[in-house]
Amino acid sequence: MKKVVLPILLLGVLAFGLYEASEFFRVKKEKERRASYYENLVDTSSPTVTVFRDSILIGYRNEKRTIHVYVPPVYDKDSTSKYPVIYMLDGESSFNDLENMGPEWQIDEVINDASKNSQQTAIVVGINEAENRDAEYTPFVNDDNPDAHGTEFANWVATDLKTWIDTNYRTKSEATATTIGGISRSGMMAYFMLMKHPDVFGNAIIQSPSMWVDQERLITMELSKTQLADKKIFVSVGEDEGKGMISGATAVYEKFKAQGLGEERLHFELIPGEGHWHVTWRKSFALCYPWLMEF
Repeated sequence: MKKVVLPILLLGVLAFGLYEASEFFRVKKEKERRASYYENLVDTSSPTVTVFRDSILIGYRNEKRTIHVYVPPVYDKDSTSKYPVIYMLDGESSFNDLENMGPEWQIDEVINDASKNSQQTAIVVGINEAENRDAEYTPFVNDDNPDAHGTEFANWVATDLKTWIDTNYRTKSEATATTIGGISRSGMMAYFMLMKHPDVFGNAIIQSPSMWVDQERLITMELSKTQLADKKIFVSVGEDEGKGMISGATAVYEKFKAQGLGEERLHFELIPGEGHWHVTWRKSFALCYPWLMEF
């Protein structure tokens, strides 16, 4: 019996060693790819993006936040048309490589192309992350985040910020034309805000959601069939993000699928060959936008 066990153990050690080696080279290659990208950063925002630098008051925190507002290319040429609105959390990454010092999501480029093709366009509001991002993007106080105030932040976006945008821009203010989106921890918050304010946010872009933050409480949040009826929900995750991230995104998708949302209202996308970073979310948004705008 010992003669059999030893070769098996050696094979196991060899297999583990090969796995470790392949993982090392995969990580090394990914770091090199990202480093080469960061070396060539320039301003990539469209002319129709306005940055309100440290200007928008968050009353409950008594602090001001930077937001980025994109309007479609024809916005100033037509004084009557109204537009759906997409609110993006971690929004400094929405339009400009230099704002995030990394790959932007190219939201403006995607919608500019839609405009050129006479397709539906939208206003997009990118909300900068807070200095304490984890606290702002955590709905419930827990041991890791005793200062968590995600619920209050969600209320601020749904009321104060939305009112400011609807007052200053020509928006379609109804829920069916209002989308909340985010990535990673803010992707989880996009899910939370959809569930917390279903009368405000009719749609959600839930990318690589960090459901592990409080998955048990989050996944048990419920909406009635009436509340869900008109919503569109896009869920995505990178193929190389790991089992935990993929399972979290899948749990969100399966939850809404089990509640009866069909393919015209619910979409899941596994982004091939990409991990947990901005190029994944760039590719995801490019796939999401035309689907989302099919009202």
